[in-house]
Amino acid sequence: MHVYLDIETRSRADLPSVGEHRYGLDSTTEVLMAAVSGPNPDDPVRLWINPKYDIHHQCEPEALVLLEQADTVYAHSAPFEEAVLSGTNFSPYVAIDKWRCTKAMARMAGLPDSLEKCAQSLPKVKYHKTVRGRTLIQLFSIPQKDGRFIQPSERPDEWLEFCEYCRQDVRVERAIHHELRGAFELTGDNLETFRFTMRMNAYGIPVNVSALQNAQEIIRQVEEESGKEFRDLVGLKITQRAKVRRWLADRRLPLPDMQSTTLDAIPEDDIPPGLRRPLKLYKQLSYAATKKVRTMLDWVCPDGRIRGTFRFYGAGTGRWAATGPQFHNIKRPTPAMRPLIKGAYKYICDGGTKEGIEAVYGSPLEVISSCMRQFVHVPGRQMFDADYNAVEARIVCWAAGEERMLDMWRTGRDLYRHMAATIFGVPEDTIGADSEERRLGKQAILGCGYGMGWKKFMETCATYGVPCTEELAQRAVATYRKTYWRVTELWAMLGRHAEVTVMTSSPAGQFSMRYCGGIPFLTMRLPSGRSLAYPYPEMTYVGGFHDLTYWGAIPGTTTWGRVKLYGGKLTENLVQGIAADLMSYGARRAEAQWMIPFALIHDQALAMREQGQEAEDFAAALNSLPHWASGLPLKCEAKIVDYYSK
Repeated sequence: MHVYLDIETRSRADLPSVGEHRYGLDSTTEVLMAAVSGPNPDDPVRLWINPKYDIHHQCEPEALVLLEQADTVYAHSAPFEEAVLSGTNFSPYVAIDKWRCTKAMARMAGLPDSLEKCAQSLPKVKYHKTVRGRTLIQLFSIPQKDGRFIQPSERPDEWLEFCEYCRQDVRVERAIHHELRGAFELTGDNLETFRFTMRMNAYGIPVNVSALQNAQEIIRQVEEESGKEFRDLVGLKITQRAKVRRWLADRRLPLPDMQSTTLDAIPEDDIPPGLRRPLKLYKQLSYAATKKVRTMLDWVCPDGRIRGTFRFYGAGTGRWAATGPQFHNIKRPTPAMRPLIKGAYKYICDGGTKEGIEAVYGSPLEVISSCMRQFVHVPGRQMFDADYNAVEARIVCWAAGEERMLDMWRTGRDLYRHMAATIFGVPEDTIGADSEERRLGKQAILGCGYGMGWKKFMETCATYGVPCTEELAQRAVATYRKTYWRVTELWAMLGRHAEVTVMTSSPAGQFSMRYCGGIPFLTMRLPSGRSLAYPYPEMTYVGGFHDLTYWGAIPGTTTWGRVKLYGGKLTENLVQGIAADLMSYGARRAEAQWMIPFALIHDQALAMREQGQEAEDFAAALNSLPHWASGLPLKCEAKIVDYYSK
């Protein structure tokens, strides 16, 4: 039997600031109530109320009996419920593999994942989230300005409303599950990946807490001293960005924005002498990466691990997304710092000072931001650091049947040198291993598989510091498409099949139409058997041209609307979906051999090393191919390290 669960809590810990696991472990966190329903739409919702707060004597013990007897427990944001119930030692205990998540199902369907917005997006869901919910949570779950909690006995009518709010959330999540389960139930590989993600989040990312604390003290000193100097010079705080920009414009330095890239691009001679020191202080204090130190310390649990940072199906392709300290978007070290990181990080670990860092390594905030990955570290222990080599470039040629490229991957031939030689029309042996030509060939192999145009190629090269003219960018893109024409055929085929499926509602290639919860979905089947979903697909015709669009999150925004879908984008989704399936499969193979991954960050996998384990063992597990990926030249290399790096 499966049941549906929703809990309401209260704590002095701020959930968005510390994450669900640290929140659940906080000594002030309490479960106020738990609403539980059986599997049927008309089953009553039972409500257990913490005896300390059952002022109306409405507690239904049957709720906990249902929970204890359940084989499967659904919640909307199951990772939160699991973390809180485990952290507070709630009884009955719900084993981690029993959990299922309607929020995860919403993401699999390409729908908004909040309970409120997901319910609104499903036309057949008649239950909706109570609009008063946020007010009631502010009233009973969060300390007031004077630091005390409002007790139910002080606001008995609102407490009754809060109890009904908890019941209503169960009705809504139950209705969402009933609407989505026909096409988006957590089963098969999706279920195994969901379970693995829950376990990975519970295992946690180990960090060097003492080093983080020392780094935070250095940051505090820098911000205090430099911040005071900046205020003395400018009369503003560093956080008053718009006013600082106006202040600079009034002094003959107009800027389009205050982004670090904009400030770094200003030639020194263009900065009026009186503005050089304020601008230097502003750049020094604007290292956003150092904010991660505070976030890591806020999220870390008493045992030195940061938990709950990976979100299952965070991207529409099924790849993981990051939250909290955001390990997925740690910036690379500055070029000047790269050779100094090892010594600088050791100095921080040994209790080094702000003055010492300035004397030996330079700007303390630049040093700390460059060492951000190294804080993933257990002194005295070693870890595995594995990296999938060019995984998307390998997959795209496998999906396209580009055998010539596949053979080069299989035989270990330097594909980047070959691409560079083809672009420049020179013998391959004239391309140096560290040459600018090879770096350009690498960008072509890694970047052109999804239909990238020459302008975007130029921008990408600039990002990685690869010299590239307009003529060279055009030549590189054209050469890639001519050389690996089967990849370009894959773009065209996927785009054509998707359009035919939407226009005719009949399957074409790996595409089909599914109807679920009153919504039409275009689905693309991956080799693993799971499918990617695109809600409300439409063909639109404007000025003799047609576009395929679907309803989704507009890239780069939090707004939902019509999103364009085309061959290159479908290829990218296909490849990244396959990559997610391969990484999940390999990580679960490693876990089964007690090399337990605690982080999957882009194309890297990290695990603590136990006695007798070798890097080759970890790489072999991650390189494991499921039956459906036969012939794919996957390559994952692992090494033994003291801390995370890139």
